[in-house]
Amino acid sequence: MRRTALASLFLVAPSLAADALSDLRTLLQRYPARAPFTASASVRVNGDSQGVAGTRSGSTDFEVESGPAGLMIRVPPAALGAAESEVEEKKRDPQNSTPTRTAMVALTIFDIIDGLNAAAMLVNDLDQASLISQISSTYAGKPATLMRIKVKPTLAGTSRFVREPKIELRVWVDANGIPVAAERDSNYSASFVVVSASNIRKERWEFAISGDRMYAARGEEENRASAVGKSIISSRSVTYRPKVVAP
Repeated sequence: MRRTALASLFLVAPSLAADALSDLRTLLQRYPARAPFTASASVRVNGDSQGVAGTRSGSTDFEVESGPAGLMIRVPPAALGAAESEVEEKKRDPQNSTPTRTAMVALTIFDIIDGLNAAAMLVNDLDQASLISQISSTYAGKPATLMRIKVKPTLAGTSRFVREPKIELRVWVDANGIPVAAERDSNYSASFVVVSASNIRKERWEFAISGDRMYAARGEEENRASAVGKSIISSRSVTYRPKVVAP
C-alpha cells in the first residue's frame, strides 16, 4: 500500500506541474495585443566599468504606438536636439558625457516589443519549460502564487566553448491566475583555453492590463559581465504609461 501511494504521488506531481504551466499559457492567450495601443515611456540607464574613470548614465523620453500600421517609436524634438548637441560636444572634448545618446543606445527594438506585449514574452519562455515549484506568496502586500520555472535556453548547443545558459523565471500570479510580476535570472558563461567570461542578467517586470494587452508598466534589467579580470555592471529601467487617444 505504501509503495502504491508513493508511486501515485510521483505520477501525479509531473501532471500537476504540466497543468499549472498549461493553465498559465491558456490564460496568457487572452491577451493577443491586437488593439491599438499608445504610451509615453521613459528609459534610464547606469553603467560602471572596472578600471575606467566615471560612470555612463543617462535618461530620455519617447512614445510608442502599436496598431494596424505596425510599431512606431517617436522621439520628441527636445531629445533629438539633446542627442545632436552631445555629439558635437563630444567631438570638442572626448571627456564630455552623452546621457541622452547613452539611454537611446541601451534600448533595443526587441526590448520595446517585449515590454508592450508581455504575454507573448512569457509564452515564449514557457515553450518547453518545466515547473520547479509553486507556492503561496505575496506581491505588493497582496496574496499571490509564486511559480518557479526552468526555461529552456535558445542558445544551447551553439558552440562547444559556450556552456548551456541557466535560466530561471519566477512569476507571481494573483487569485485569478493573472501574472502581476515576474523575474528572470540568466547565467551565461564561456571559456576558451585559459580565458573565461560570464554574464549574469537579472530582469524584473511589473505587469498591467490595457484592453486585450498585457504590458510591462515597469521593467528593470541588471547585467554583470566579467572577462580577463575586468567587470562591467550596467542597469536599465523602462516605464510605460498608456495614453488615452481621442476618437
